[in-house]
Amino acid sequence: MSREKNTTPSPVRAWLREPLLQFTVLGGALFLAWPLVADKVAPPQNKIVISARQMQRAIDYFYQTHLRQPDPDELQPLIESEIQTEVEFREGIALGLDRDDEIIRRRIQQKLEFMTEDVADQAKPSDAELQKYLNDHSNEFGAESQFVFSQVYLDPSRHGDKIAEDANRLLARLNAGDGRLDYGVDSDTLPVPNDFEATPLHDVTAMFGSEFADALPQQPVGRWAGPIRSGYGLHLVLVRAVKPGKAPELADIRDRVLREFQSDRRIAANLEAYRKMRAKYAISVQLPPAPAAGVASTAVAAESRVPQ
Repeated sequence: MSREKNTTPSPVRAWLREPLLQFTVLGGALFLAWPLVADKVAPPQNKIVISARQMQRAIDYFYQTHLRQPDPDELQPLIESEIQTEVEFREGIALGLDRDDEIIRRRIQQKLEFMTEDVADQAKPSDAELQKYLNDHSNEFGAESQFVFSQVYLDPSRHGDKIAEDANRLLARLNAGDGRLDYGVDSDTLPVPNDFEATPLHDVTAMFGSEFADALPQQPVGRWAGPIRSGYGLHLVLVRAVKPGKAPELADIRDRVLREFQSDRRIAANLEAYRKMRAKYAISVQLPPAPAAGVASTAVAAESRVPQ
């Protein structure tokens, strides 16, 4: 006679299979092991490590100030200063003191851009790249025509509706050949010179704006002309001479071309990094009410986009 196999689990085995028991045992093991791995898995917020790099920076600053290395008694205050800075920085962040602080925001932005620029500077350009840059920007390196000219400024706030009439009257007098020109009387005050020696157009643009710079080459040589407009107001100009430019050889100005090339590459690298970072965010901008409205209104939400 065969025996039937007993498939009923024992009370102990059934108890061991209880999910609640398994969860309790696992939780207890994790509780006991956590102190051993906590610092590696999630470093505590109150743990501060002053790195060798931080201390070297502090020592270097001490050296720049005192022109010598700190002695052991001076080193301890440097260490304590680094600790104090870190402690107060964390406490300030915890209190939200970094929020709405324009100086902190700009400083962090600047440090992030410095990181991008450091990466961009690691790649050294070849002479072929520098020559292409020189060719593409030849006007900035002497190939641009240079203008010897004088200008008389008329301030719109002083002349008002009569500015065109006053300009034409002064222009006629200057071209009459009587030699009566007194900048202190005939020209209104402007924080740029009246007389310019050989000046390339990109410098003229920087001082007066593109409208003035575009009009200057169209003026006759040796005769007062105008008025032409700038970002300041109206000007009468006398182009005394135009000197054609010639681009120098790369070998003669290689260091200058390299500086300008690297500067442009840093700007491009920062812009590209910014585009990639910006793409991670959904951005809306709250525009304030237009001042001309005269009444309070709800701010307008607008999507801000950077051209791709």
